[in-house]
Amino acid sequence: MAYIPIAAGLTAAFCWGTADYLSRSQSEKLGYYKTVVYSQVVTLVVLVALIPIVDPAPVLSAMPVLVLVLAGMLNFVAFIFLYRAFHKGVVSIVAPVAYTFPAVTTVLSIVVLGAILTAERVFAIAGIIIGVILLSTRFSELRKFLGGHGSASLTAGIGSAVGSSVFFGTVYVGVGYAAPLVSLVIPALMLRVVGASAGFALAPILRQDVRLSRLTFSKVILVMGVLEALGFLSFTYGILSSAATLPVVAAISGMGGAVAATYGLIFLKERLERNQVVGVLLALIGVFTLLYLGG
Repeated sequence: MAYIPIAAGLTAAFCWGTADYLSRSQSEKLGYYKTVVYSQVVTLVVLVALIPIVDPAPVLSAMPVLVLVLAGMLNFVAFIFLYRAFHKGVVSIVAPVAYTFPAVTTVLSIVVLGAILTAERVFAIAGIIIGVILLSTRFSELRKFLGGHGSASLTAGIGSAVGSSVFFGTVYVGVGYAAPLVSLVIPALMLRVVGASAGFALAPILRQDVRLSRLTFSKVILVMGVLEALGFLSFTYGILSSAATLPVVAAISGMGGAVAATYGLIFLKERLERNQVVGVLLALIGVFTLLYLGG
């Protein structure tokens, strides 16, 4: 049914957008690399604990597992790029770039998985992606930095944001291939096993500190881990039916950028700018198009 991938995408957007918002303050205290590694560890623990509830008889298959291992490596790199972009760059500049990953997923799902999209779905997905980009951008900040009143470089974090978009977009195509062939929890579980292992293994090579500290398992890290687990389970559930639902769920989950921006409105007392209002309308039109006309 049409509402299942939409509801799954919205749930993933809420969970991931909240985790992304929390990651900025945590990265400033702990460092982006350590934040990525330990949030992956917490997510892994949560997923293992949920197996008896959501997936009591996990199913494994050789080829999907291999794809998920490769996707796990890419997913870890994507998180490093994403948190580094938020840590180093101007959020209103790097967030819109990072949240273009659904466009990458859509193109690759058509090319690699043979997904077929109706004209209505193409229109709706494009509207959601453009809406998220507009909503994630604050033109007032851009004008301030262009006028030389900001302390950060406009290009800081852009490369990392592009990298995160490309890698996340690719990861979700791998998940889209593997999810129908394994159990619900396996894709998220494999990605976190690989990600956490890679984080600890690569730390000495990358000269990163992953030793336990007072902030390693802070409340923020724990909340991020739980949200990442729930978000990924929801994402996977939304794409189990067919490859055609992958672009839909990916596009809607990309509204995590809108969720992160909403926290800024609430806690930082920001106001929606004109382009952000347009972004909200486009995203909502896209969601309702998928719900009622997307087939």
